[in-house]
Amino acid sequence: MVGLRPRLLDRIFSIVSVMLLVCCLIIPTVTALAYYSYFASDQYVSETRFTVRSSTPALGSDQLGKATGIPSAKIVQDTQIALNFINSHEMLDTLAERNVNLREIFGDESIDWWARLPEDASSDDLLDYWEHMVSATVSPSSGIVTVYVRAFTAEDSAMLVREILSASEHVVNRVNDRIWKDVISTSNTNLENAKQQLLKAREALASARNRDGVLTVEGSSAIVTTLISTMEGERLNLQHRYDAQLAVVSADAPQMLVLKREIESKEQQLIELKNQLAGSGGDARNLADVSEEMSQLQLAQSLAEQQFTSSLKTLEQIQFVSRQQLLYLESFLDPRVPDEAMYPKRILWITMIFAASLLLWGSLLGILHVVRNQISK
Repeated sequence: MVGLRPRLLDRIFSIVSVMLLVCCLIIPTVTALAYYSYFASDQYVSETRFTVRSSTPALGSDQLGKATGIPSAKIVQDTQIALNFINSHEMLDTLAERNVNLREIFGDESIDWWARLPEDASSDDLLDYWEHMVSATVSPSSGIVTVYVRAFTAEDSAMLVREILSASEHVVNRVNDRIWKDVISTSNTNLENAKQQLLKAREALASARNRDGVLTVEGSSAIVTTLISTMEGERLNLQHRYDAQLAVVSADAPQMLVLKREIESKEQQLIELKNQLAGSGGDARNLADVSEEMSQLQLAQSLAEQQFTSSLKTLEQIQFVSRQQLLYLESFLDPRVPDEAMYPKRILWITMIFAASLLLWGSLLGILHVVRNQISK
């Protein structure tokens, strides 16, 4: 019985060695040979490279970008928006809106079972599959985005790259459109406020003119000055007549008294006219007071008009710029229909699977021999 035990162990270890050879080396290698030689579907790769450009460089200056060649912060941000959009649910929704049926493209029955998209794949499964088939990277220094798309026909890979470019450009400008809408709304609010301020300033000036009966201080001042000159001339004439007649007629004579009253009347009128220009006239407002108030009201109206004009000009400029395409994706490597399949790497995968299987089989076989030697002792 003791002599039979080593033979039994040798037989068991021989059977296990054969099973390891078959399971760890032969089956994986033959399966890889069969799959990659006969069943694996060809995968075509289309490539594009693009940068996010601004069509209005004059709107702002980026001295750091000019000096270093590094894209401005705004361009970097928009590039990241496009990059993150490519591998997102929003991209899949956008492609669906454009009548691009990804489930049909990646889940066709002609595609081998291992590589195609499962028929019952959820939206998250579709996104995972999309991220596996689409690669997007960006160069930090140049801002160049490189996109690779794999598909099971050459036409599908090129078509998907074109749709990705178009959808990415659309989403970048859509984000900027939202910003411009907010800017335009703010500008409209500022314009409306400036308009109300101008209306109030004009109403205040008109109310002051109606209250004081003065259209313009300059015009009223000219009229009063003319009246003063005329009145002064008349007073001087009366005074000359009075002085001339005083030599031959008594001051108490009736005609002299009349002349004197007329002279005093003219002098009183002159005092009143001069008080209308300036001076202390009690509670009555003179032209100097009116001029000071009018100047303030006219200044307020002038400032309101300038503010309104500036707000209107700003709004017109913003509306003009917002109607332009401020950002666009400049593709300097246009997507093309590939001539031959790049995936799967059949020889590489067969070699790697064979090497891995060989390493696994050798490792397990070595462990088996160590166990056998330990049991035999």
